[in-house]
Amino acid sequence: MKDISFLNSSEFNIDRLLNLKGNRRIFAVFSTFGEREAQLVYDKISLLYSEANNFIDKIFLSHRRVTSDKIEQTEINAKRAHPDVEVLICNSMSVPDMGDERGKGADMRRLLYYVNRIYRGSTAENEIIIVFLDADVESRYFGTHFVLGLAGAIIEGFDFAKASFWRAMGRVKKYVAQPLFSLIEHPKLKMLTKFAYPLSGEVAGTLDFFNSVDFWQMYGIETGMIIDACFKDYRVADVNLGLYDHEHQSEIDIQKMSFGIMRTFLMQLLKHDIIGLKDGAKIGNIFELSYINENAKRSSNVFELNELRYTPLKILFDSGKM
Repeated sequence: MKDISFLNSSEFNIDRLLNLKGNRRIFAVFSTFGEREAQLVYDKISLLYSEANNFIDKIFLSHRRVTSDKIEQTEINAKRAHPDVEVLICNSMSVPDMGDERGKGADMRRLLYYVNRIYRGSTAENEIIIVFLDADVESRYFGTHFVLGLAGAIIEGFDFAKASFWRAMGRVKKYVAQPLFSLIEHPKLKMLTKFAYPLSGEVAGTLDFFNSVDFWQMYGIETGMIIDACFKDYRVADVNLGLYDHEHQSEIDIQKMSFGIMRTFLMQLLKHDIIGLKDGAKIGNIFELSYINENAKRSSNVFELNELRYTPLKILFDSGKM
């Protein structure tokens, strides 16, 4: 990573970006699961088609069904918001080096594989810009500035743009990711501490960038991506989107997410030969916790969190398995 530049979404307006866009193609992606974001998806897609239709070339709904053969309201609402939305059902999307595993990162990679096969054609990888958007952000905070700010940074020459914002809670960011990213001192890792919100799911990049980094299956997707970015000569932007919030996770889910982020951090540092393990030590997949519950009784939980790391899609394509 060459450096991180700090931008504000307010710097980008649609008229200026349309003049700069040229032949670049802008694809916006909402990732969803089940029906929990059905109304939010309708609101956001309607807004983008109303205010930025001449800037965005395609909106995708990357959707995972609870039951693979049952159409869900999220899909219906996406098409109701605009008939040109392309709905991709992750349950049935096949990628040669992937099984049927579920997870945010896994489904993002499936979407990218599809874009490469169906939409890339003769277009250069650095002229296709993908904007990934979390569907669960509250509608009162969402606006076209999410797409204009992130895609605008890529149009201006950055390879990768990551959203930052103020959020009411952000416990994993505050108490896990930011302290963790300051823990290991190394020249290649110093940029990790510069991200204002390293775990934000709103990101944009060239197709070339996304084809070149590892994708982690679940909780580690953002951590793995930005660590990989540290080891290559990318131009990266941190884009301030302002205020932001979405439904808060339970304490158990927060703990599982924290485990996944710390595990990914260590696994990526092992991969890049920054740290090593001795005497048979290994990074585990089992998260165990013991505690006293609200009834003053001893309790415990065990979670298997074996999160997969997928190799960059460029390796898959170079192997002839497109």
